[in-house]
This record gives sequence, structure tokens and C-alpha cells, in this order.
Amino acid sequence: MLGAPACFIFLLCQLTGPAASGIPKKLVGAIGGSVIFPLNLSVNLVDSIIWVFNSTTLVTIQPKTAGKKALIIVTQKRNMERVNFPHEGYSLKLSRLKKNDSGIYRVEIHNSTLQDPLTQEYELHVYEYLSKPKVIVGLQENKNGTCVTNLTCFMEHGEEDVTYSWKSLDQAANESHRGSILPISWRWEKSDMTFICMASNPISSNSSNPIFAQKLCEEIIEEKKELDTHQKTLPFPPIPEEMPEYDTISTFHNTIPEENPANTIYSTVHISPKVTEPHSLPMSSDTPMASTYNNVM
Repeated sequence: MLGAPACFIFLLCQLTGPAASGIPKKLVGAIGGSVIFPLNLSVNLVDSIIWVFNSTTLVTIQPKTAGKKALIIVTQKRNMERVNFPHEGYSLKLSRLKKNDSGIYRVEIHNSTLQDPLTQEYELHVYEYLSKPKVIVGLQENKNGTCVTNLTCFMEHGEEDVTYSWKSLDQAANESHRGSILPISWRWEKSDMTFICMASNPISSNSSNPIFAQKLCEEIIEEKKELDTHQKTLPFPPIPEEMPEYDTISTFHNTIPEENPANTIYSTVHISPKVTEPHSLPMSSDTPMASTYNNVM
């Protein structure tokens, strides 16, 4: 797997590049892909090189000497096929990346002449390749003949570090808009407009299906057509149907004013059960009606 470079038998042990600054070197990778953690050094009498992921030792290397070959120890069996050192160097190549490979990596170079090892840190982010973004259409309004709404672009999964932008096509100059939400307004007298959302992350980008303003606003257009037709066929407001009129009868419970008993005639009327309610009274005068009058003078 590894052939140690000849420089390890010469003088000087030194890390080059950003190692002295202590700033982690940022790296990105894709799920299923690979990444190389670069290590540039000139060494003499190096005892060991240790690669650490977070707080777990990933690989330990004892460089070769004049009398023996280099010894490479991969501490976790699941990484045996994923770890490699290309070009017979000590830069670590990690393949078949997974999402949980994201994190902090550190290389330590141990030498018996140094009190502390030389170190370099790397920060790895593993991303998904983006699928086609989706678009949600907000509530549509008809404002004085203009279709007004919002379009919202989003990813169903893999939203980490995703940026969104919009392109408006079919215009004299292509217009762009940053952000996941695009406010639009379109009048049906104008030519159709096409909108496309583009999503990007550090390793990939993808775009949505085109959104056509005319198709988007079809419901509002139909409502306007129906309103226009309704106004043509009904130039005047409809006349409301006549409400039926009902006579009301008030029942008085007040005491009848006192009269002179000598001049009062009292009558008692017995009505047949068939005509107990006023509306049931017979319309024809030929219908017999049983009545009994007891006149008291």
C-alpha cells in the first residue's frame, strides 16, 4: 500500500505550508467520493506519523529505515480498504466517503528530538450531490388585473450549505434573484414568463423544472373571464325575489273596559273541531257549521 520516500533518511524535520499557523485546512468531499489530506514535509529520524479523526486514531505509520520497511497500522478494520497513501508519500487519501466522515482530522509527526509533535489540522465537510430542487407556489392574488404570488425553492433532503438563486428568462435581459423566495407579478396581457430555481452546495448544483407564469396564474385568469362574462350577461344587479307577506294577529290580554250590564248581550259560540284554526275555515257558504247560541238578555 505504501512505499516510504527516500527523504526520511536525510536531515531536517519540518512541516511546510499552513502548519505553522495552526489554522485548520478546509477540505470538501462528496458522498461516495474520495479526498486527500495533503502533507508536505522533509524529515530526519522520524519516529512515527499518526493520523487522528476527531479523538480516534485512524492510522499509525512507522517510516522505513535503512534496515526495515515502513509499518502502517490501520486501527479500525472498516477503514482498511478506504485508506491509502498515493505516490509513496504520507498524504492520506480517504475513499468511499460517508456523511459521518465529516469532522476534524489531525496529523502528528513525532520525533525523539522534539518535546512536542508537529501537527497539522484539517476540517472535512462531506456533502451530498444535489437532486432537483422543488418549488412551492404561495397564495395567489388578483390585484387590478395582475397575478401576484411568491415562489419558494427548497430541497427535500441535503440542505446543508445550500444557496438558492432564480433566473427569469424570456426577457430582454436575463434577470437573477438571490434567495429561496421569489416574489412575482404578471399581467395576462403580457407575454409569458419563465422562472427557474438553481440550488448549489460546495460540490454540486442543480435546477428546478421551469415555472411558467401563464400556467401558474390560470385559476386567476379563469376567474377574471367568468367575472367578465357575468358582467356582460347581467348588466344590472339581480332583482331580489319578493318575500311573502304575512298578516299578523295580535292577541290582547287586557281587561275589556267596563260596560253597562243592562245593555250587554252575551253569546256563547261552540265551533266544530274541524275548524279550530282560522285558516281551516270553509271558503263556501254552503258548508254546514254547527253552532249553538245561548242568548242572554
